[in-house]
Amino acid sequence: MEGGAIEPQEIPAAERELLAGMERRIARAMWVLGLAGMALCGLWRGWRWAAGFAIGAVLSALNFRWMKTAVSAVADAASSPNPPANPRRGVVARFVLRYALIGLAGYVIFKSSLISLGAFFLGLFLVIAAILAEIACQVYGAFRSD
Repeated sequence: MEGGAIEPQEIPAAERELLAGMERRIARAMWVLGLAGMALCGLWRGWRWAAGFAIGAVLSALNFRWMKTAVSAVADAASSPNPPANPRRGVVARFVLRYALIGLAGYVIFKSSLISLGAFFLGLFLVIAAILAEIACQVYGAFRSD
């Protein structure tokens, strides 16, 4: 290690396998939590809450997919021997579009008052709940294997 540089270390095969399935498990958790949340909102507060939660959950899942695509594009551009001249322009445009779409949906729901805005915001947190579920499974698996 010269000049304080950190040497890269190989990730063990078992951990690589665990990480490889992470995206699939998060997507599955989003489906399960999204359907359960929509059903609970519908039973608790009616169809307006179920619809608001569903719209927020769909936008949360789309945001997760688009974010993954953006991160992959930036990582590919950074690791490419011949990076594109301006890789940020497309990434920034998609970033703005993503949050403009979420803002527009929230505005339409707010103005129409047909669908619950609170349930919409609750649905937007779907991806966070799915990631927390993945973290809990990882922690449980780590304690169980010890």
